[in-house]
Amino acid sequence: MQKMCANGWCKQSFEVTEEDRAMLTKLRPTIGGEIFDLPEPTMCFSCRLQRRTAFYNCRSLYKRPCDFTKKNLISIFSPDKPYTVYHKDIWFSDQWDPLQYGRAFDFSRPFFPQFMEFTESVPLQSIAHIGPDNINSDYTNDNYKLKNCFLIFDGEQAEDCYYGHTFVLTKNCVDFVFLYECELCFECVHCQKCYDLSYSRYCINCSSSWFLRDCIGCKDCFGCANLRQKQYCIFNEQKTKVEYEAFLKEWVSDSYAASATMKERTEAFFLTQPVKAVRGEQNVNSLGDNLSECKGSYWCFDCNQQEESRYCTDCLMSSKDSMDIHVWGDNQELCYNCCVIGAGSRGLIGDYYVTQNCTDVLYSLYCSHGCANLFGCVGLRRAQYCIFNKQYTQKEYETLVPRIIRHMQATKEWGEFFPPEFALFGYNETMAHTFFPLTKDECLKRGWQWCDFEAPVEATLVIPADQLPDNGSDVPDDILNWAIICEVSGKPFRIIKQELDFYRHHHVPIPRRHPNQRHRDRFSLKNPFMLFPRECAQCQKPISTSYSPDRPEIVVCEECYLATVY
Repeated sequence: MQKMCANGWCKQSFEVTEEDRAMLTKLRPTIGGEIFDLPEPTMCFSCRLQRRTAFYNCRSLYKRPCDFTKKNLISIFSPDKPYTVYHKDIWFSDQWDPLQYGRAFDFSRPFFPQFMEFTESVPLQSIAHIGPDNINSDYTNDNYKLKNCFLIFDGEQAEDCYYGHTFVLTKNCVDFVFLYECELCFECVHCQKCYDLSYSRYCINCSSSWFLRDCIGCKDCFGCANLRQKQYCIFNEQKTKVEYEAFLKEWVSDSYAASATMKERTEAFFLTQPVKAVRGEQNVNSLGDNLSECKGSYWCFDCNQQEESRYCTDCLMSSKDSMDIHVWGDNQELCYNCCVIGAGSRGLIGDYYVTQNCTDVLYSLYCSHGCANLFGCVGLRRAQYCIFNKQYTQKEYETLVPRIIRHMQATKEWGEFFPPEFALFGYNETMAHTFFPLTKDECLKRGWQWCDFEAPVEATLVIPADQLPDNGSDVPDDILNWAIICEVSGKPFRIIKQELDFYRHHHVPIPRRHPNQRHRDRFSLKNPFMLFPRECAQCQKPISTSYSPDRPEIVVCEECYLATVY
């Protein structure tokens, strides 16, 4: 059945399928013996994703004092925000009790506004942190098991990595998005099990190469696309080892101008090579893009090991029977309309950052460590039968929660995610701004928040990016004390010693763009979380692809792509 998106600025129609309805039936919660139906979505897929990610400040970090110890800390909450913020070590300790902030639900008001007022009264953790302490990695967020890392976000198990987003098992990587088991990679996007790879994307098991796209098992290659198990290739032409080494010797890799020219040349070459309609490996009966080992999943993107799930994004670890989830999975099951959940969680609805073996937790934030049967709670651990952080008996809980759900059904809040106007962050601080960029005026017209706070950058010298030496080898050590003005955004940024050492060792140029601009640049290389109808450029068969019809790439179906590659 076709429906019109409830967001007035969208005006897009979308379909609610019988499979969607079957999944919503499977996800219905049972409380006190009463089953509560989940309503059909009122918004299109993109607007639902935008609404969830408008709560997700993954990568905006600030200095501010801890409201418990009064010592300075690194936080996802800018110092101008009104919240009480505790250092993560305090927040996870027994030095305070989140239950002391409990309050009764007010049936005279809608749920969302009173819940967000309640959230503002409860101390919040300085950064999103789970598991054991990260080592020498204070300037990071939403990570697990890090060592010697700086400004990397949304991932786990990394060492000596800088300026990255979404990763698993990475080492000595700089400026990346979506890496899995990679080492010594620079400016790479969506690469798996790669080593010493630069300026590349969508590659698997490649090493010692530059400017690759959609290559598998390649070594010592440059500017190539769609190659398999090749060595000593330049722009898809086979060369001898001597010819290849001579080419590399002539190319000045640490020149900013030469690198920019080579990027343009390789992008032009890539447009002459076909791309597969959607990317994925070992998927069964699944529809989406950048999927791996998924089964029976529909309209999912950047996901691994999803089973019978729908409309999920960035779930890099296993998930089953879930719908409308953004990040992350890991034995997650029967969850609906949540953002940043996982690690053994089950039966979650409308949650943000609820993790680690939580079950039957509804409309809650920052709850973890085995919580069960919570409704509208903030910051609880190992708790059960609580509403607005107020403790109830099982009987009281199972009597009161059905009343709240019926109240939310009457106010049309039940089944929806928290609205962006009640987010804890400005829209421009969140991943929604990465996926769905808006101007400040556009954001404010929708009644959403915006953050204007800018932390000062201390430096002995402020220099425009275009005044940097062209060759990285000519940059003095004193650059560590400079503030560089981004050539695009005009915002100042600093270089840290570890990244300078990496650039010099790998003979790549010093960046001239702010880390946030480089983040946006890398995400611009990714296709949107969307599928479009097109025809295969070779056989004219109808295909669904993440390449919109107005894009210039040669998009082909899987059969034609495989025939070309092999």
